[in-house]
Amino acid sequence: MDICVASGAKGGTGKTTFSFILGHILNYLYKDNIILINLSKIPYNIKTDLYISTDINEGGSLRVLDFPAFQMSDRYLLSLYLSCKNMVFVVDEDPYTAEIAEAFLRLLNNKNIAIIINMIIGKPSIKYLIKYRKISNIYLVPYDENIRIYRTEGLDPIRVRSPGVAKMIRAAVDIARRLNSS
Repeated sequence: MDICVASGAKGGTGKTTFSFILGHILNYLYKDNIILINLSKIPYNIKTDLYISTDINEGGSLRVLDFPAFQMSDRYLLSLYLSCKNMVFVVDEDPYTAEIAEAFLRLLNNKNIAIIINMIIGKPSIKYLIKYRKISNIYLVPYDENIRIYRTEGLDPIRVRSPGVAKMIRAAVDIARRLNSS
């Protein structure tokens, strides 16, 4: 089974952070051969226990596909995106991201979708809550500076002690359980 993590055409929303956390949660819950597929081909430079590959043909019973930000004109990534049956869309509270998300999520008819609204400062905007709740289950993750700097230190995000990571872990557990029941 593949679980795709994407955000459309905007980078910096927290896709890779959530991909790592989801990979760890799946590994913990299912003790299975979890593979994190880095579709951007740019090395993560993070010390982790997860098996990471850049080869989309790499087999495994559970794969987490970490999409880079991409345009709909990128035929290869778009075809992979459209073949995903289980999608986690990571967004932030920004009008550009919301517009992109609507366009990308409209393409995914009748698929398991979860939306992570990441980097919320203060209270979440009701405008974005309403917009995304119409599409799918949403999970809210507060802005957390500790999450923003883990990559510069080469840390696995699951090892960062912060409220943002705790919320992402809760979302990953819920998503993994929902996928297991479907």
